[in-house]
Amino acid sequence: MTKLYLKDIKKTYSKYEKTSNFDLNIDELKIEDRDFFGIVGGSGCGKTSLLKIIAGLIDIEHGEIYMNQNIVNEILPQRRNIGMIFQENLLFPHMNVYENISFGLKIKKVGKKEISKLIYDVLQSVGLKGFEKRYPNELSGGQKQRVSLARALVLKPELLLMDEPFSALDPELRKEMRNLILKIHKEYNMTIVFVTHDIEEAFNLFDNMIIMKEGRIVQKGSPMQIYENPISTHVARFMGINNILYGNIKNKIFITNDLKINLNRYNKDNVSGNLLLKPECLKVLKISNCYDMVNVFEGTIREFSFRQGFIVFKIDINFMELETIQVYDSNVEFKFDERVFVQYDEKGLLFIADEEEIQC
Repeated sequence: MTKLYLKDIKKTYSKYEKTSNFDLNIDELKIEDRDFFGIVGGSGCGKTSLLKIIAGLIDIEHGEIYMNQNIVNEILPQRRNIGMIFQENLLFPHMNVYENISFGLKIKKVGKKEISKLIYDVLQSVGLKGFEKRYPNELSGGQKQRVSLARALVLKPELLLMDEPFSALDPELRKEMRNLILKIHKEYNMTIVFVTHDIEEAFNLFDNMIIMKEGRIVQKGSPMQIYENPISTHVARFMGINNILYGNIKNKIFITNDLKINLNRYNKDNVSGNLLLKPECLKVLKISNCYDMVNVFEGTIREFSFRQGFIVFKIDINFMELETIQVYDSNVEFKFDERVFVQYDEKGLLFIADEEEIQC
């Protein structure tokens, strides 16, 4: 079942309110019930504006917004049964945790006993039992965001919107909050729409997502689907694929800067464009171990570092830098400025022709 459906959304900014050089144009966006959905893109691409349009906080000139097949364009934000959490926690500093969470319930004239029960349950869910009497200035950043989450959840929204809520937290707290929101998503069986520019967050959280650029959706799918088949170099870079070489294909061989790479799976000939090489599909090998190997080219190690059982290399290839990642092998020692071979798996190569890039 579709929870949220947007069609032909247009928002034109006046010269007085413009913060970017584009307007928002969303041809179609469909989000299924109970989906954990991501809106992803760089700064100023329109992510937050889109979220606020869904919430009813920004008016549109054209288009329809549906929730549960019902149009909600004219429904006030407070009547849409949507919860929203921002990067800033926006807690009332003069109210304790209990009072902050109960604020919306009191406005809805919920009885004291029911408020008490609802707050007890939600504090259990967000891991803040026993914090009821603390004030915001007595809480850590992560605890404040837990209160914000509890304040939204206690109202039992049909849809929870989250605008980069963890970006101000340190890495360990961010990981902790990601685990919490996944637990909440499962426990409450709710639809969540989450804005971020952090691709690690996207892979950890989202069932499906869109990538935005200049007020438009450029690609939609699961994080893995988009990573496996980015439709442009912009999307590829955003998904963490930075190995992008420009060149020409002739007789199923990609040529750039005297570097030749086999592309037996690509049928077009005499085509210019960008070759994407996923870092995990490249393997750095000692030259002494590379006799009679195919699909290899030579390079020089410029950097390498260790990351939780993996080793990440930056290899200079004919004055071009490629990044690779592979499982660390303690039996093989590499050195800075060492000449090595890089073997590539053709399945990890993707070519985007110039005309395909323009269409994107």
